[in-house]
Amino acid sequence: MDGFPLEAARRIVRLALEEDVGSGDLTCRLVLPAGHQSRAQVVAKARGVFCGSPIGTVVLSLLQELDPESGADQVRYEVLVSDGTFLEEGQVVCRFEGPTRAILEAERTFLNFCQHLSGVASSARVHQEVAGSSCRVLDTRKTTPGQRALEKWAIRIGGGTNHRLGLWDAVLVKENHAQAAGGVRAAALVALEKVEPGTPVIIEVRDLDELTSLLPLPLTRVLLDNFTPGEVAQARALRDSANATFALEASGGITLHTLADFARSGVEYASVGALTHSARPLDLSLLLEDA
Repeated sequence: MDGFPLEAARRIVRLALEEDVGSGDLTCRLVLPAGHQSRAQVVAKARGVFCGSPIGTVVLSLLQELDPESGADQVRYEVLVSDGTFLEEGQVVCRFEGPTRAILEAERTFLNFCQHLSGVASSARVHQEVAGSSCRVLDTRKTTPGQRALEKWAIRIGGGTNHRLGLWDAVLVKENHAQAAGGVRAAALVALEKVEPGTPVIIEVRDLDELTSLLPLPLTRVLLDNFTPGEVAQARALRDSANATFALEASGGITLHTLADFARSGVEYASVGALTHSARPLDLSLLLEDA
């Protein structure tokens, strides 16, 4: 999960360009003089965390493959701020210079991704600041289909922490798994017996009785589902008094307004689906001028 997910980006950016550019920008072909050159700069229209600088290179590379006549391989792309930089309104983020057709064909796809990823990174930054240093804010699997690797990268850029990437890289026994397996403790015991060493094992509980049944087990985390902050404090006291080794994660309906209460209640982690599914895009604009 470290670094920019290049191959995942190429897959989703190609789809975005195919649906937007198709066989080429009809307006550019009809209106622009042959060989027209331009400069453009991308400007922040609001304050927030920038995320998405590698997207420019990916868009231009794939655009050249899809529309060789665009001249995308001749566009010079200059990034002026690092991913994770907090932008002020009016700050210039990056510049493009080269064939106007390529810049305009790339514009919307580039902005769509960068605005969204910057919004996710900004959301992660705000939530982690509210939670403070004692509680790590986790993302969830409530991501945009096809963009999970990119969104989880943006979470890290913003200072948040990734939960599991998918169903394959951690055990997370939820209510339905426990129901099918004969209960929370039964499911936990089977998972611990069969799991590959080093794989996280996380068990969701609905009340303190279920938590109590797990206290002796060497779990990675116990997820407190839809607990109130007061109930979370009780769970923390119960865990600590039993010298249990697992961390506690609060989950379910946590918002920016309630996050601080959960952090103060004693959990080490809080998972917030809104980091991705409700992130507000950061407003970025591409401004064009003749070269």
